[in-house]
Amino acid sequence: MNWNACGEDYLDYYEQGEFALRVEKWDRAIEMFTLSLRDNPNFFVAYHYRAIAYSKKGEYDKSIEDLKKAVQLNPDYPDAYGLMGLVYEIKKDYASAINVYKEALAREKRPAVAKLLQKYIQDAEAKIKKK
Repeated sequence: MNWNACGEDYLDYYEQGEFALRVEKWDRAIEMFTLSLRDNPNFFVAYHYRAIAYSKKGEYDKSIEDLKKAVQLNPDYPDAYGLMGLVYEIKKDYASAINVYKEALAREKRPAVAKLLQKYIQDAEAKIKKK
């Protein structure tokens, strides 16, 4: 993917968005990631990070929408699937959480993260059994 074909402004906005996330300025982060995506709508990482800001604000449906867009643009991006699972769990949609955790696990190459995803799957399955 040639991100540089769009110019460099999208990266400047992205970096500002990352900083805003670190200092917990959720609205500013969303604004900067949105500008980044305006300049480069294929920059899947910006969708992932904007989803983090949306989830911090409690806007879970917007977060899931952005995460779905991130994995649509890059189906082999396990971090977006993992975060989507966490958001589904917050919404108490454990079946959807399990499904996306399994998608993340199928793509995850880091052993420690894969182990964590397996635990998330087990925990979500246990929550379904409690219902």
